[in-house]
Amino acid sequence: MDVMRTVKEFEGLSSGLDGVGRTTFTAPPAGPASSTRSLLELTELLADAPVVAVCESNSMRNVGDHWSAVGRTVAWVERLGRTISLYEAASLQALGKFSPLQGKLVIVGGSGLVGPGRFETCVESIFAQRPASVALWGIGHNYQEGVQLDPTTGWRRRVLKDGVTRIWPEWLGKADVVGVRDWDAGMPWVPCASCMLPAFDLLREREPEHEFVVLNHYERGIDTSRPLAAGADFEHITNNTEDILETLTRLASAKVVVSNSYHALYWALMLGRGAVSVAPNSTRFHGFRWPVSYASQADWPSAVDHARPAPEALGQARAANVEMSRRVLQIGRSLGLVDPREAIDPAEGARVDTLTAR
Repeated sequence: MDVMRTVKEFEGLSSGLDGVGRTTFTAPPAGPASSTRSLLELTELLADAPVVAVCESNSMRNVGDHWSAVGRTVAWVERLGRTISLYEAASLQALGKFSPLQGKLVIVGGSGLVGPGRFETCVESIFAQRPASVALWGIGHNYQEGVQLDPTTGWRRRVLKDGVTRIWPEWLGKADVVGVRDWDAGMPWVPCASCMLPAFDLLREREPEHEFVVLNHYERGIDTSRPLAAGADFEHITNNTEDILETLTRLASAKVVVSNSYHALYWALMLGRGAVSVAPNSTRFHGFRWPVSYASQADWPSAVDHARPAPEALGQARAANVEMSRRVLQIGRSLGLVDPREAIDPAEGARVDTLTAR
């Protein structure tokens, strides 16, 4: 049976109509409607793509989540593949043997996808769709405070050197290659692939204009009343934007970045700036390889004085990503999904200006 015809018939059923227009049932949404394409749209998008990059979200509500996607930051993945969200990838499981992920090289990452809940369910659904190979690239631990779920069943426990306990799920073992962004976690280390963007090379050379800049997660504010009362000169922005170049430029304008957003802190380190993590509420904030100052809402202004840059961070992050790029590229070539005669630089980062307009 023709695949597109099967998908159309399935979508008719899922929308509440059978093949002749009779009411049947309503399928639950796979994810946010604003960022989830139909099964037919996804099937057509992925039909001729040998590589599928799966990211946390296609929504622009969070600049960090959006630009952590390997399919938006590594040049060869962006060129040869198509990027879809976790929810879209999970929705394809409903197509069974007709899933367009079957036989493909599927790259999942980055973002904090490791933790009990919907992200875990979506990632696990990918393995059931019989891809030729799965690479987990730059995903991270993200067990949030207040989550009342017991993750011990089917998980293994590891203890970091700093005493923080990490619990890693067994499904990581199903992937052909794994790289987690958490340092010293007993797993292969590959930090967020956004470090591959060429913009960091230019911006890290800029002379800072301010002592610090504050970037807060759009869902959680940072109290700036004390520095404002003291007459401090600083910028205060949020991560609710689609413009990564503007975000990186403003972060680079200061010596220290104060934030409760994972990627703002990571990008500060990539830019050679100091980083202050305010009121960290998840395990994701404790997996950095380089020194980060931790502070509460009340005492973060004093923590700014102690934050120190890590000039070696960008080089180390890129080296790990280039090695991961080589490994995943070799898998694609060995499977016949990537032409071995094609000249590909595994160290090339995607140009942001070519992606923003997409």
